[in-house]
Parts: sequence; C-alpha cells; structure tokens
Amino acid sequence: MNWSWKNGILVIFMLFGSLIQANAQNIDFSKESTLGNLFIRMYGEVHYYQPVGGSTFEAGQFDAKRIVALFGYQFNRNTQFVTEWELEHANEIFLEQAFIKHKLKGKTSLKAGMLLIPMGIINENHEPNNFFSVDRPLLDRNLVPSTWRDIGAGITGLLPGDFKYQLYLVNGLLGYQNGAAKFGASSAYRSGRQKGIKTIFSSLPAVSGQLEYFGFKNGKVGLSLYAGESNTDAYQGVERSNKELKAGADSTTVFTSMAGLHANFDLNNFVLRGQLIFAHNGGIEAYQEKTGSSLGKSSLGMYVELGRPFTKNEKWIAFGRYSFMDNVLETKGNNNINHTITAGFNYMAAKGAVLKLDGQLTDLDNNASFTINAGIGVWF
Repeated sequence: MNWSWKNGILVIFMLFGSLIQANAQNIDFSKESTLGNLFIRMYGEVHYYQPVGGSTFEAGQFDAKRIVALFGYQFNRNTQFVTEWELEHANEIFLEQAFIKHKLKGKTSLKAGMLLIPMGIINENHEPNNFFSVDRPLLDRNLVPSTWRDIGAGITGLLPGDFKYQLYLVNGLLGYQNGAAKFGASSAYRSGRQKGIKTIFSSLPAVSGQLEYFGFKNGKVGLSLYAGESNTDAYQGVERSNKELKAGADSTTVFTSMAGLHANFDLNNFVLRGQLIFAHNGGIEAYQEKTGSSLGKSSLGMYVELGRPFTKNEKWIAFGRYSFMDNVLETKGNNNINHTITAGFNYMAAKGAVLKLDGQLTDLDNNASFTINAGIGVWF
C-alpha cells in the first residue's frame, strides 16, 4: 500500500466530523459512600495472546496484565487526594497517580503531584471498559506511551461554552541514561517514561495541556499538546567550564513537540472514535549520531474505530479498528510504517465486566503477522 502522512491526515479529518463518550477516570465525590470521605475504585485485565500462521511455531502467552486500585479522600469541599496503585504482570508494582486537587476559585482547580499526561483518548481513560480491543490500541502504546505520567503541577477547569481545559508543568521524558538512548523507532518514547521513580530532572519542565469540547449531545472532541526537552544523565559530573563535554551531553537530548486530536461519539447505537497524533523531535540528528537511536525526526499515528451492539439487550458488541503509525516519518528507506486492522467482539457480562475476543493483523506493508487475543476486563 502506498501511503503518506498527508493521506493519514486527510482520512482522519474526513472522519472526525462524525467521530462513546468515555467515562473519565476519576472518583465522583458527590456520591454517598459507606466509607465516609474515603472512596475506592478498582479495575483489572487478564489476557491471552496466540500468534497464528507464520513459518515457525509461536507459543501462546497468558498474562495477568494488571490489577489496579484507585483511592480518593475528600478533605473538605475544596480539597481532595487521588492515588492509583497498579500491580502489573503479577509481579511489578507501580504508582500511576498521586495528586492533590484543590479548588481555587469558581471552576478552576489546582492539581499537583503525580499526574497523567492529557494526550489522546486512552492515556487518562485507560480502564478496559473504555476500549474494545483486548489490548490498548497500538498507537496508545508505541507513540503515546500510555500510561504516561510524571510529577508536576498545574490548573484544570471549565470554560464558558462547554469547554474543559488542563494545563500543567511536568518533568519531561528521559531520553538518555547509562550511556544508551531511551527513544527508538519501534516504541518511540515508551522507554523514556520516568514514572516518578527517582526521576532525572536535567532540563526545564515540559508543558502539557488539553482543551476538550463537550457541547455535543453524545460526545466530545479534544486537542492535546505536549512540548519539552528530554532529560539525560550525561551532564552528571561534567565541569560547567568544559564546553566539549557539555556539547556532548547536549547531543543526548531532543526537544519533543506532540499534538493530538481526538473525538468520541455515540450516534444512533454506533460508537465511533478516532484520534490523530503527530510528534516532532528537534535536535534529532545530533541525538542519532551520539546515541545510535533509530527514532525519526517526526512521527505520525492515527486510528478510527467503529463499534455497535448486535443483540437487543446490547450485551454483544462487534467492533473494527484501522490504525496507521510511522515513527520515522519521511525518512529514506523507511520500513517502519505499520498498518494494523483489529476486529472482534465484546460480551458485556454485567455493568463494569466485559469479556473480549479479537483478531489483529499487524504490519501489513512488511512482515504481516496475525494474532488472536482474548481477555477479561473489570471496572467498579
């Protein structure tokens, strides 16, 4: 298939005019709780992956993907604390959120602590009931590095005309550590997530923001932005007066600008979602030469997804998704372009409990592979 980034932009904008309102990942303190000011929510996923076909045998894999507990405490009418603890793959524990939200004035609030970066559809709303496929969309794993979070502070609130905004200063991605690049073509910035684990802070804070419009009857559209220089440990111990060593350390950073458009709509029993993500890396040539990184100057990703119940009780839902991703955009000899088709079924066993089955055909332009995936998801 002959595809260019211009074709991707054209397709997504054509479909954005008619793109389920996902339930925001939060705790509703307005509801009564038997625990007083303490609120608890949980979600989890268990997956099975089975590669099919190919010239060699590939064993399937079971994975207790994640079990997550979300806690909130309301101190008073204006101040609350939210934290999220995650057990991944049955043996890894991570802190995913930990922030104070304090109402400043009117509809404006301050948030400070470990924050989710507001980028695209899934990063903030990543419970398994908010996407149809067994796994999160490829774009939301290998371009937007969900779950993307870091330590920072900023403001959030509502604007006249059904707009919601978020604006934060956060510690940026980690681009270089222990003599090696953290960014690459296959998974873009994913290995650069610092996750609040004794994070390196060697540059100015990154800026992260989002503006969403909720004025539609059954959906929303949004614009997300991120800009910041990556952090590095290469400056550690370098004499400030040593210009040569400083220049070498400078070449281990890139300035990443990322923009995203997303839309979710529920129209006449059809769920239509779509997003477009574009990222640009300043200083990538020096970074590539210094580190040998395969990350390109720009990246582009998009997907459109359609789902619809096909039984009267709406317990069974069929869906299909087409996605495109290129992390070395407009590079000569580019073989990183990835077209993926995912289709399958969801069975809504109960409110907050879903069983999933899908098939995913990946890397259509190169060495295509097919995988059958199955899983369960809960959110309560």
